[in-house]
Amino acid sequence: MVKLKRTTEYGLIALRHIGRKNQENPEGVVSAREIADHYGLPFEITAKTLQRLRDSGLIHSAQGVHGGYALSRSLEQVTLAEFLEAMEGPQALVLCAPLAQGVGEANLSEEAEGGCEYSCRCEVKGFMADLNQKVMGFLSGIRLADLRGEGKSFL
Repeated sequence: MVKLKRTTEYGLIALRHIGRKNQENPEGVVSAREIADHYGLPFEITAKTLQRLRDSGLIHSAQGVHGGYALSRSLEQVTLAEFLEAMEGPQALVLCAPLAQGVGEANLSEEAEGGCEYSCRCEVKGFMADLNQKVMGFLSGIRLADLRGEGKSFL
């Protein structure tokens, strides 16, 4: 079972909040404090999560007294695969077949193979690479704006 880190959940919360605010006011920005206070999240973790999203290019920041964060592009253009890689790093079901070498591209790198003691004798490595590629293709087909919960759209 794949389990998301708490900071990844915070990242989704933050993107949704920023996306809604940007719809109301395309020129506006949202502060880390606003997001943390609105959802009762720890400020430090929220701020670090927003920095990670900024570093990945999903959001950008504005400095100053009225500074904050805004989307770099519409959430309709951000895939779940891209978001997960930004928040959690390269994704894979097994060590020998990392997903995040490029969207939909399974790559059996020497570094990844070194993480498995059975790599030289493995008979399912190719199957696992194919499975990883299919999972990445699936995740790449999901846009954040398409996610729904409790009958509500992500935005």
